[in-house]
Amino acid sequence: MKTFTLTWLTAAALVFTACRSGGVKVTSTGKPYELFVVAPAALWQGPAGDTARAVFADEVEMINQPEPRFTVYSVPPAGYKATVSRHRNILVLKTGSQYSKSDMTASYDVNSAPQLEVTVTAPSADSLAAFLHTYGGDLVKLYEIAERDRLVARAEKFRNKEIGELIRQKFGFDISVPQGYRVRLDTTNFLWISFELPLASIGFTVYTYPADSVPARNDAAGNIIAARNAAVMQVPGPSDGSYMATSSAAGMMDQKALTVNGRRWNQVRGFWDVKGDFMGGPFINYTTYDQARNRMLAIDGYVYSPSPNNNVPMRDYIRQVEAIFMTVRIPE
Repeated sequence: MKTFTLTWLTAAALVFTACRSGGVKVTSTGKPYELFVVAPAALWQGPAGDTARAVFADEVEMINQPEPRFTVYSVPPAGYKATVSRHRNILVLKTGSQYSKSDMTASYDVNSAPQLEVTVTAPSADSLAAFLHTYGGDLVKLYEIAERDRLVARAEKFRNKEIGELIRQKFGFDISVPQGYRVRLDTTNFLWISFELPLASIGFTVYTYPADSVPARNDAAGNIIAARNAAVMQVPGPSDGSYMATSSAAGMMDQKALTVNGRRWNQVRGFWDVKGDFMGGPFINYTTYDQARNRMLAIDGYVYSPSPNNNVPMRDYIRQVEAIFMTVRIPE
């Protein structure tokens, strides 16, 4: 048993007790980004349940259709062991006078693997609701990190060695691209890779451009988008002469800096469409300055999933792309 503090928690640091059980576990059930909440009906239907639903149903940012961060289901404590104890994501809510204060405990791989089960305890329903209101966002992040790490582990376990070697030879970095992806276009300083499904397309491009072409190697969003448009116009649309571009209709983008495996990247999220046709969806761009080669390196992922009958949420697809990006390692 190990106690750790999550550095991204707000206000007073909240300490989780994480337990990992040994031995071989059965495979967990459920789909990515599903969550089962174990709680008595009165608690689930009251303010605490309302707060839990609100924080987990908060809409995913920067995708072009409303989707919750997690798909949430509830089950009473009496039915927990018989029905969902092996689910990948479980949240247990408990109240009672035996609890002197509100707290929560995270346990990993207790009944299956991979699995995250968090138990939140509080003296009363009102104090539980207050606790979830304060720390609900952090609790969501904990489950999101668990799901991301599962996707990263899967990408690394089932990586396409041929594509990985092509990227290593062409661009000089390592990345774990899962099986099922195929190279669609390979030109000078540009590579387009995608996974085509009957109702969706998930893909990404890799490209470089001289650092000297960017003033002071500025990776501001405007420069990133200009470089992106110059590169992804090589991705053809469905009709003659059509091609991918950054959408101007959406009128918004999101930009932030982040670190992946020790390297600083500038992340830009936005929307793409096809010039000369009717297609579009979300994109996520990671750009970094590769000082060793004096170049800008960009990895740009996209999702196309227009069908309302598609039983896989768009959030799952864009997070799959992000998980692949989390495997990038660039030698200095």
